[in-house]
Amino acid sequence: MRIRRNQDFAVITGDIVGFSKLSRAQRSHLVPVLRRASRELQIHFKDSVPLGVDVFRGDSWQLVVSKPARAVRIALFIRAYCVSQMKVRSVDTRLAIGIGSIDYLPSRAASSGDGEAFRRSGQGLDKMARARRMSIDGPAAIGFLGLRTVDVLLRLLDALARAWTQRQANAVCGALLGWKQERIASSWFKGTLSQQAVAQHLDRAGWNAVAAALKHLEEGWGASPP
Repeated sequence: MRIRRNQDFAVITGDIVGFSKLSRAQRSHLVPVLRRASRELQIHFKDSVPLGVDVFRGDSWQLVVSKPARAVRIALFIRAYCVSQMKVRSVDTRLAIGIGSIDYLPSRAASSGDGEAFRRSGQGLDKMARARRMSIDGPAAIGFLGLRTVDVLLRLLDALARAWTQRQANAVCGALLGWKQERIASSWFKGTLSQQAVAQHLDRAGWNAVAAALKHLEEGWGASPP
């Protein structure tokens, strides 16, 4: 991938909550789940996700986002996808978003890359308090938003995401892609739920608040919501 000078990236580094408590079969299922989430992101946000997710050490993963304005939406999608597909209520992923430049990015293994965004992301995850599952580090101002404002919004989004059930998370996945409820019902749930049921799951997941926060973040960073 070509790296332009003065271009900011987002690097998302995560690890799986409750990994050691999973059975052997569940642990082996986790990597394919993360890779399927990555493929969905590469399809629907192909201008923002240049490489697939890199899974390492069994329970750790890293993803590069070429348009930082999409980073929070993409991070939430990965969390929601893990909850919806693992079918284990205790499974979630902690993640840290680092915003900054990239010096080197290999064509395959993102975790072998280097640069400011990588360092901020890795250090952010290492320093994250156990009570948190999402954090961000970057310049003092990102677009028109201050970093502290973005961090507060992430804390609120994190609180909502922690409470998502499997079906709520599944509905949120479709909504994060910008889909209407009818499409979520027919495509994401493959017709097993009605549009009305999807609406109920989104309402209980706090989707209106999530969508408002993402709209504020993405417009502040200069990107149009999908």
